[in-house]
Amino acid sequence: MKHLGVTVLLGVLLLLGMDSISAVPAYTNGTTPVAANATPQTPETPPRHHEPVSETDAHMRSATPTELELPPLKAVLLVGPIDEDDGPWTTQEKQNMDLAAAELQANGVTVHKFYTPNNDWEEITSAAQGAHFLLYRGRGVYWDATATPPVGGFALKDRFISNDDLRLDLQLAPNAIVMLYGCFTAGTSSSDSSPISSAEAQRRVTQYSDPFFDIGAAGYYASWYGDAFQKLVRLLFQGQTLQETYEIFYDFNPETVERYTHPDHSGMALWLDKEDQAEQTQYSYAFAGLPDSTLADLFQPAMMELSPQTITYLAESSFPARSVPLSVTSSGETAFTWHVDATSTNAAWLDIEPLDGTSGEPLTLMMTPTGMSPGTYHADIQIIADDPNIENSNQTITVTLRVVERVSTLFLPLLQR
Repeated sequence: MKHLGVTVLLGVLLLLGMDSISAVPAYTNGTTPVAANATPQTPETPPRHHEPVSETDAHMRSATPTELELPPLKAVLLVGPIDEDDGPWTTQEKQNMDLAAAELQANGVTVHKFYTPNNDWEEITSAAQGAHFLLYRGRGVYWDATATPPVGGFALKDRFISNDDLRLDLQLAPNAIVMLYGCFTAGTSSSDSSPISSAEAQRRVTQYSDPFFDIGAAGYYASWYGDAFQKLVRLLFQGQTLQETYEIFYDFNPETVERYTHPDHSGMALWLDKEDQAEQTQYSYAFAGLPDSTLADLFQPAMMELSPQTITYLAESSFPARSVPLSVTSSGETAFTWHVDATSTNAAWLDIEPLDGTSGEPLTLMMTPTGMSPGTYHADIQIIADDPNIENSNQTITVTLRVVERVSTLFLPLLQR
C-alpha cells in the first residue's frame, strides 16, 4: 500500500490543473470563513513512501485477536475532494477509506459513508450523532495567511468546516475515536518550504485534535499511509490499548517519537513521530488521547438502572397520599429515552408521572390509600428503554400498598449518659 501524502487547502477547493488561487480563508468571527488577501500559492504533494518491508508487516500482525464485549457501534467516514470529485487522488483516497470501512463492518460496526460529492454537512452531522468513529481523508485547512496560521477542520465539497463548527455541530458518542489524513493533521504540510520545528508540529496537532476532545472524544490518530486507518481499526478491535495500537503500526519508530502532554487537555497524551524524506524531517504520524484505554474501556454497554426496585406503603385508609421518586439512570455515558407500559398503570390507587422521559430524569409514584378497604394491593410497573441496545431495557418495579385498620407505632427511649 503506498503512502499517500496530502496537499494544503488554500481558499477554495482547487480544480485539477489550476496553477493558483486568489485568496485563503480567514477566520474572523469564529464560525464563518471570509476572504483574506494573500499571495497565491500552488499546493504540492508531499513525497510518497515506498511500501513497508515484510518485517514491518510481520510486526503489524503480531497482535493477538481478542473477543471484545461491545455495544453496537457506529462510524462516519468522510472523503473530501482533493483533485475534483473523481480525480485519481480523490479516487485513491476513497479506496483507502473503503479499506477502513470493510474492517469496521467486519467487526460489526454500522458504517455511514460521505464521499465527495456526497458531503452535505447537515446529513453528516445527523449521521454522526452518537458515532463512535469519525474518519476523514482530504485536504488540511488553515485559516489565514500568517506565518503560523490557525489550522483545523475539514475541506468538504463546497464548504469549509471549522473547529468551531465541529464543536457546535458534532455530537459524537462519548470517548469516540477520530482518524484524520490531511496536511497539518500529523504536523507537516506540503506547503512547508523547510522543516518545521517540534513546537510548530505540536501546535498544529493540538489545534487539529482540540475540538474533538472538547466534545468528548478519547483518541486521535493522524497518518499519511493509505492503509493506516484499516490497520489501526484492526488493532483496536484486537483489544490493543490506544497506545499499543499507535506503537504496533509499522510507521512508529521508538527512536524518533516525541512524547508530550496535550496542552489543552492535561489528561491526554500528545505524541508525534517523524521521519526523514527528501533530506528533511517531516512529522507524519501522530496520536493524542487516553493511551491506556481499550475499546472495551471506552465503549462499555449501557445498562438501565432503576432505584428502588420495590416500593411498599403501610397506611390506614385515612392516611394522605404518599409520593416516592423512582430514578431511571444509565450505567454509562450513553443516554436513552424510556416509557412506562400503559397496561401497568391501571391500579386506581396508583398514579405515575411522567409516563416517559430520558435517563437521568426521575418519575414519581403516588400511592393514595383514601377509601381503600383493608388489604394488600400490588401493582407491577413496567419501564422500557426505547433503545433496544440498552441492557436490562425492560424492567419491572413491584409496588405494594398495605391498608390496615390501625398502624401501631412503637417509640424506643433514647438513653443518654
